[in-house]
Amino acid sequence: MAEKRNCSFCGNAIEPGTGKMFIKKDGTVYYFCNNKCKKNRVDLGRVPRRTRWTVRHAELKATALRKQRGEITEEEFKEAHAADEEAKKQKMIETKKAPKPTPAPKPVTPKAQQVKKQEPKPAAKPLEKKADSKPAKPKEEKK
Repeated sequence: MAEKRNCSFCGNAIEPGTGKMFIKKDGTVYYFCNNKCKKNRVDLGRVPRRTRWTVRHAELKATALRKQRGEITEEEFKEAHAADEEAKKQKMIETKKAPKPTPAPKPVTPKAQQVKKQEPKPAAKPLEKKADSKPAKPKEEKK
């Protein structure tokens, strides 16, 4: 019998023979129930616990409401949110370890190419009036 899986993003059950499987270069396997979940996780980089329509978000919201009503203790609340806190810490560690990109070195050019000779601009010639040019006639008004 085929194995039933849960969506790696929203948490819903995936029927056998449906859905998508995405494998990262590091070997991590994600199973998605539809293209909406794949785009949100892979393309947009969204986090399921912060996306309102996911099961994980609903679970965290429910535990927060139960704590607010006094139905669960602080320890139970921290236990429910431990994965969330662990993910935040892991992301902080990853961002600190990431090497900063170094700027590309500038190409070395000889000084002869760097210093350009400034050529003097030729002096503008004064405009000469033609000797046989006639003055313009004033336009006549139409009545």
